[in-house]
Amino acid sequence: MRELTIYRGVDTVELAHRVMGFIEQERPAAVVCDVTGLGAGTYDELKHCGYGRITHEFIASGRAQNNLQHANERAEAWSLMRDALNAGIELPDSPDWETDLTGTEYFFNAKGAVQLEPKDAMKSRGLASPDLADALSMTFAVKIASSYRVPAVSTPIQIRPGDQGQRWMK
Repeated sequence: MRELTIYRGVDTVELAHRVMGFIEQERPAAVVCDVTGLGAGTYDELKHCGYGRITHEFIASGRAQNNLQHANERAEAWSLMRDALNAGIELPDSPDWETDLTGTEYFFNAKGAVQLEPKDAMKSRGLASPDLADALSMTFAVKIASSYRVPAVSTPIQIRPGDQGQRWMK
């Protein structure tokens, strides 16, 4: 994984056009847009400009594919990200990544499914939104054919319903 850039203070159309430049330069197999809130405008502009074939919606509160184990799409994407990190994908060397990956706590909802701590709860604990980790996790939400396969994790992490308030990544 490599971090290309972080944009702040750009509108949704400008962001979409910067993403289009990235698409033309990098030729990714997929682009994932968080369509909750402002991201919907970026997603719509990408589709309108002909990039709909590789652009995918991500709705954090949406239904997980494995909804017995994960409360929503965000929790499922973070689980897939955790598995990839345990399998050895590399991240840029930055303390921001460590903060984003280890600051978010999880719990189990009434149905026993993993749910991540809400961002407003993180804010009340003095933590910022884990934007980098959320962006990385979204890349695991879309299944694409690839020549690269994440190797199997030799010792999977076990999460048990009694593990309330634990850090997501240790």
